Amino acid sequence: MYPMWTQSWPIAELQQLDRESRKILKENGGYHPMGTTDLLYLPKKFGGRGLKSVESTYKNIKVKTAIKLYANEDPTMRMVREFEEKCERTGRRSLKKDTERYASERGLYLKLSYPCPTANTEEGEELPGEKVGVMMMIKEEESKTKEVRQQKWQGKLIEARWDDADVIGCFSWLCRWKTAPTHTVVGVYELYQQLLPSKIYQQYKTKTSNDTDVKCRMCGKAMESVPHVLSGCSALAQSKYKTRHDAALKVLFFDLLCDMGLIESAPSWCSPETPKPEYKNDRASAFWDVPVYAEKTEVRANWIDARVVDKQKKKVLLLEMSCPWMTNRKQKEEEKTSKYAPLRREIRQQYPHYKIAQYNIIIDVLGGVSRKTLDSIKELVGVRADKILLDIQKAVISSALNIARSFKVLTAQDL
Repeated sequence: MYPMWTQSWPIAELQQLDRESRKILKENGGYHPMGTTDLLYLPKKFGGRGLKSVESTYKNIKVKTAIKLYANEDPTMRMVREFEEKCERTGRRSLKKDTERYASERGLYLKLSYPCPTANTEEGEELPGEKVGVMMMIKEEESKTKEVRQQKWQGKLIEARWDDADVIGCFSWLCRWKTAPTHTVVGVYELYQQLLPSKIYQQYKTKTSNDTDVKCRMCGKAMESVPHVLSGCSALAQSKYKTRHDAALKVLFFDLLCDMGLIESAPSWCSPETPKPEYKNDRASAFWDVPVYAEKTEVRANWIDARVVDKQKKKVLLLEMSCPWMTNRKQKEEEKTSKYAPLRREIRQQYPHYKIAQYNIIIDVLGGVSRKTLDSIKELVGVRADKILLDIQKAVISSALNIARSFKVLTAQDL
């Protein structure tokens, strides 16, 4: 084995290594055959897979090596610089010439001069040598991002996620969920790239169906697409969607019960245990999916998801959960707030000296969270908010994949 910076490898061979690595991923179920390649090489914080490209790594290392060579004040390095410059003058392959070409591919123009090598960006900004390596990676990420944006089918939902200023930490689970199963990660990317075998996908993307009817085979009411299957199908509303809803909300509910001393410990997010309708002790009482019977106000929407009455702090916490499509989070938030306004008035009359607070936990079907929802969870559980949010995301994502798998089974039966 030799360090990469000491070798001069043909770029074609490095590109072949990258192709072979992608082939291995596909053959072992780690990468959808129709998936976009650029998304593989983006960092996880941007929604990519975080795969390292051998070609890009080689080029970045070569550029860093050249900069270190020209910034090194060791007298013995002068002979190396002179040798590389002579190779360039005589038309032979040289480190200096190669690195200038590699940098120019990323929009950087190297100035390799001893003892202060620099680089200029396309915008005219001059960078000191020590910042060139970081800028090379930034430029590469920008290039990959641009390629994903240009893919109108696979890149549509990813682009919408990037441009959503309200969402926060939607890809954080990729970094924080260290034990996420491979099929979970692959399944989420399949949904983000709209590769679910829906009628819309087969009609307009793969063009493998001659059937002009693109109505949902389960409900027959709307076009069969990824958004419809995951959040808009009436045939799944009281089964799969309800299961997802309860699995996500019970994570927060159990934590609050534990905090109030109503249970000894909170079960894992993946536990099949379901909350009981009612919990009581001297400090608090809690209700899960129990209606509030109005005594003084006409209330039509009286079935709040969960509520906790804290007798010590004189608070009534109303919890309402929803898992809408990516673009419907704000609409669902407003809908929940206005829908339960009469109920809040009724509870305020039932508990005249208590503070009434409704918390809308809105997490979209692919795990996206708004800043307002994050603030609500922080207000409820304090420093445990990040862990609780991650567990809720796990529950929502796992449920979305369960819906997708059930849909695939149904489509396979129709073939």
